[in-house]
Formats: sequence, C-alpha cells, structure tokens
Amino acid sequence: MGSRATDGERREDTKEKARHCQDPKEGGWRGWQSCLAPSQFPAKDGQILSPGSMAQGLIEVERKFVPGPGTEERLQELGGTLEHRVTFRDSYYDTPELSLMRTDYWLRQREGSGWELKCPGAASVSGPHTEYTELTAEPSIVVQLCEVLGAGAPGAGAPGAGGVAAVLGPLGLQLVASFVTKRSAWKVVLSGADGEERLLRVDLDTADFGYAVGEVEALVHKETEVPAALEKIHHLSSLLGVLAQERAPAKLIVYLQRFRPQDYQRLLEVYGSKVKP
Repeated sequence: MGSRATDGERREDTKEKARHCQDPKEGGWRGWQSCLAPSQFPAKDGQILSPGSMAQGLIEVERKFVPGPGTEERLQELGGTLEHRVTFRDSYYDTPELSLMRTDYWLRQREGSGWELKCPGAASVSGPHTEYTELTAEPSIVVQLCEVLGAGAPGAGAPGAGGVAAVLGPLGLQLVASFVTKRSAWKVVLSGADGEERLLRVDLDTADFGYAVGEVEALVHKETEVPAALEKIHHLSSLLGVLAQERAPAKLIVYLQRFRPQDYQRLLEVYGSKVKP
C-alpha cells in the first residue's frame, strides 16, 4: 500500500497490502473479508508509496475498499470515465520460510509488465499511512534481494547479470502465489474547496479465485501534497459509499489465507499483533 513506477507503468500496478478484519455482517454488501495487516498492508485507511533512493517516480497515495455491484454505476454518476479493462497474471516469489514477506518485502512478476519489488520505507507523514519504495529496474531489484537475503551484491559475471529470473534459484526463491486479475480502470476529477481539481483513479479488480477489491489512488510530486491527496481520496471513497473505517485485504493475502494457510499463519506470527484477524 513511493510508487517508483513511471506515469505509464503506474496504471498497471496493483497494490498488494492487506488491511483489516471484521465480521462481514457489519458491512452489508461491503462485508469485509478476514485478512492480515502487517505494515506492508497497513491496518489503516490509506497507504503511501513514496520516493526512495533506489528508484524514481511520483508518490502514489491509495486506499483500498471492497466494491459492490453498484460501484461502476456510481462512478458514472460522479462523472467518472472508464479508461480500459485489462486482464493480467501476477506471480509472487519468496523463500520457503517467506524471508521476504516476513520482513515487509514483496517480489512480484506481472505478465506483460515485468518484475517489481516493494520495499518498506520510513513513514514521513503522520497519521494512518505507510510509505514504500517500489523497484521496477531489474538490476536494482537483484541488488536489494541479495542484501535482504544476506547473499551480498552480485559481482560482474554473477547470476544477477541475467536479471531477476537468474537469481531465483541461487537465492532460494520459489513461486508462492499466482493468479489472474480482471481490472476495470476509471478516472474521476474532483474539485476542492479552493477550486483546485485533482485527478483520482479507481481500479476495480476481480481475481480468478472469486475475490474483488477496489482502490482509490492519486499521484503527487511532493510529500507536502500527500495530506491534500488523502483528503480527496477519502472524499471520493465516501461518495462511493465506502464506510469511514472500511479496510480491505489485498488479493495476495486472501489467496494465501485460502490456498496456503500455513504460509498465511507464518505471516500472522509476524504481523498478527497489529490487528486481530
């Protein structure tokens, strides 16, 4: 949950952070799923992916929610525009002990988009948010993986020269999760009290294992712009009928909970104290 992707790459990103757990009966058709909430998927309303020294790009501010059957109609009523519909496969890799995920690192390969590594960052904005550096350049990903897994930086002629795929075996990384997502991407322009307009984007995702999640996001250039962006995000979320305290788990976490419960339990052992599952 900064986004180091470029403006073009950003639209293909999925934020894989889980948030909160609550009895579905309390949310009506927005009933929340049981989930996990480490800092990667903060048990908070929003998440901030912020710039870091390892990559370049805009700051991406986001909030996840569970969409309902009338969400797209509501977006149209608010003047939203459907940009595109796309289908893609995400594959996540880690060691058998989940050495990456347990330390808040998330390695993903997206079909047609390449590799991405989300790394934890120090929060620079007070409030219920976290910051992340998102690496998409393979040399940077390889260096970071070697550092996190204690392998040391690869030298000339080392496996890292062949990209991320070449270091999976040497680093003991294996496929942990793989699923297909159907996404509808929307954009909405909201005007603030000061008359300033801000473009917000809404992604509505449905995974092939039956879980749906939505996300409201904004791009900003500086940390000082984050509070205003969060205000717009919360305003649009409210207009969409999202409850003030609603939090939704990421597709990856729901996948692990359903299909790899032992791995899910490993993460609960690390992050379970932050929120009750």
